[in-house]
Amino acid sequence: MNVADLLDLPDLRLELLTGDADALRRELRWVYATDLLEPEAFLTGGELVLTSEGWFREPADCALFAASLAAGGAAAVIAGDLLLGEVPPALVEACARHGLPLLAAAAEVSYSSLSRTVIDRINRERGQELGEILGRHRRLVQALIDGADLGGLTAMLATELGRDCWVLSPAGRLLAGSPTALPVRGRTALSAAALSAGRLPATVKADTVKADAPQAGPASAADRRQAAARYTVLAIGRRGSGGGHLVVAGELLAPEDLESAVQTAELLALGGARRDERRRTEQRFFAELVALAESGAPAAVLAPRLRAAGLAVQGPYLVMTAISRGSLRPWDLAADLIESALDHDPQARTVVAGDHSGLTVLASLGDTIDDDLKLAELLRERFTALAGAAEGGRISFGLSGTVATPDDIPRALEEARHAGHLAGLGSKQLSLVTARDLDSHLLLLAGVPVEIRRAFRRRLLGPLEEYDRTHGAEFLRTLEAFLEHNGAWRTTAAGLHIHVSTLHYRIGRIEQLTGRDLSRARDRVDLHLACAITDTTS
Repeated sequence: MNVADLLDLPDLRLELLTGDADALRRELRWVYATDLLEPEAFLTGGELVLTSEGWFREPADCALFAASLAAGGAAAVIAGDLLLGEVPPALVEACARHGLPLLAAAAEVSYSSLSRTVIDRINRERGQELGEILGRHRRLVQALIDGADLGGLTAMLATELGRDCWVLSPAGRLLAGSPTALPVRGRTALSAAALSAGRLPATVKADTVKADAPQAGPASAADRRQAAARYTVLAIGRRGSGGGHLVVAGELLAPEDLESAVQTAELLALGGARRDERRRTEQRFFAELVALAESGAPAAVLAPRLRAAGLAVQGPYLVMTAISRGSLRPWDLAADLIESALDHDPQARTVVAGDHSGLTVLASLGDTIDDDLKLAELLRERFTALAGAAEGGRISFGLSGTVATPDDIPRALEEARHAGHLAGLGSKQLSLVTARDLDSHLLLLAGVPVEIRRAFRRRLLGPLEEYDRTHGAEFLRTLEAFLEHNGAWRTTAAGLHIHVSTLHYRIGRIEQLTGRDLSRARDRVDLHLACAITDTTS
């Protein structure tokens, strides 16, 4: 795709302001949205640069901006007039001087849809070579070449097999397929079943009735049928790579049906690469939005950016942060867990910004999830079901309270980051602290010197850890579960998948090893505090 092709796309409604015939023949390699004055360092060459002129303060800035783009090898620039009301004449002159094609975008055209259109066209052209590689499934491959997305490929497989098919993210977020045929409350259960399966493809039975929060009234007949249903689950891409799962209703007994599903999963991995690349492009723009909020920008500055990012210009809003240690794909997993929880609210919209070590999510909420308590409950349900997805790593989440206006977003960001720091003091692979928890015992622990925290934990839990290492027992895990369930024997036993009598035996041994009586509130508090401290974070 070259620059001139942009003018042949009527939906984009672009107007050429400057650019000669040679410049219009430049190939477009990617799309980059920015409002930085000097974005050269972020360019690799061949980019179509989108800007809303947030960098403009005076006409001289235009020369600096155009020179930076030319030095970075940008192929062309699209400028909007949403902020300034017009494309500055000085920018037209500067781009002409550097031989850089400049196009104007109408205010009604969102950069998000413009980016998707161009990126899809670029990827569609790059995909032409697939037809030579995958001849056996030419119809599916041709659909990918023609621009079919995850939904298109999934629908084609469903037609071929004569049964429902879905694409789920690792955390159970619906990426393709009928939302009514697989309700939100069953998706996490399927993802958890896929995670625990020894090998994929596999046939799993997902108990979707028990998977979600308690429902009002008894389960319907349809719910009970779905609870007993079987599904075939296939990994999209290499297992553990974050590509998610292709789910087919029923068991695929015919070899040709299973082969079609396997080939489709491979093609979906290629389509997922498109989605990931598009998301990385959008993430750069979102990072600038988060940086503005962090700087304390007023609502007048934030509101246009919120609108451009697809968020509501009025709250409620909330902010989440995630800090990871040791996980293979922490960025993808953390964002996926948050967005899968927000799937319960069809009106919720998010922007995600961050890097390999952590991320920040800004969300505008709808009517279904209208406060942080509901979101925290949904997240913790997913943490329980999908802890294994962290693959030995740890991710600490911080959740702000809800705020009503863009002016309050900087405060929410500060709350979320402080809560995330305190979550890092916990011992779980996936942990969450909310702004409401900031007055809890964790706040006191954060102020205790590291050496004292470490000694306190070692004195109380050292005997349990040593016994577990020597005998392969699970006394520490049992203690944590018992405390988490407030000493409820049956609930704890069910969560650990052991008999109540076995739990009584374990608790008795734990009391002997620690010298504490778990029937006394004071001793429970001591052990709870010790469990909240880890060697790595203390």
